[in-house]
Amino acid sequence: MDYSLNVEPRTETGSKTKHVRSRGYVPAVVYGQGEKARPIQFTQSDLMHLLRDGGGSQLIELHGLGEKPTYVVMREVQRHPFKRHILHVDFYEVQMDVAVRTEASLHYEGESPVIKAGGVLMYGLERIEIECLPRDIPEAFIVDLTLLQTEDDVVRVSDLAIPEGVTILNAKPDDIVASVTVPRKLAEGEEEEEEFAEEEGAVGPEVISKGREEE
Repeated sequence: MDYSLNVEPRTETGSKTKHVRSRGYVPAVVYGQGEKARPIQFTQSDLMHLLRDGGGSQLIELHGLGEKPTYVVMREVQRHPFKRHILHVDFYEVQMDVAVRTEASLHYEGESPVIKAGGVLMYGLERIEIECLPRDIPEAFIVDLTLLQTEDDVVRVSDLAIPEGVTILNAKPDDIVASVTVPRKLAEGEEEEEEFAEEEGAVGPEVISKGREEE
């Protein structure tokens, strides 16, 4: 999927930035490639649409800064500490033939029998830092939950499908991406059922034996 965002140059900076937000725009800057940081702005709704589609860690085309699009990746998103709406965004301009460092998200797919039975999914990694050419940035890494058949199973980085040309920077092949823990109550309930079944099995033969003796 191609991600794009319509932007426009921003003239209000510093303390005047609050006027930008009051009109429904998000202030931002574009920097990189030895160029001076360029203040820009765009609508809050356009940005939220981009983030909902997964563009937060992808290559983005900015339209409105020249005849050709400006290719960038998001470097930082500042949110209000309480209201959680976006206050500011930093974009880093990239060259298409030069590798960049960014983050890729994890998408969890498939059904795990142990989770379906009441186990709780544990996340080992939330995001993965990668290095690759801008065009090779993956949409996401798929975590196959069907690999979690029992509470002893785990999904490791080595189980992920890593595209050619993509290097993982913050994790090793043996690092755990996902695992399962079984709640104590559930585990104790299973043990009680097993003990109860054993007790029932022990009572049966005694009754039969007693009956035979009486006969």
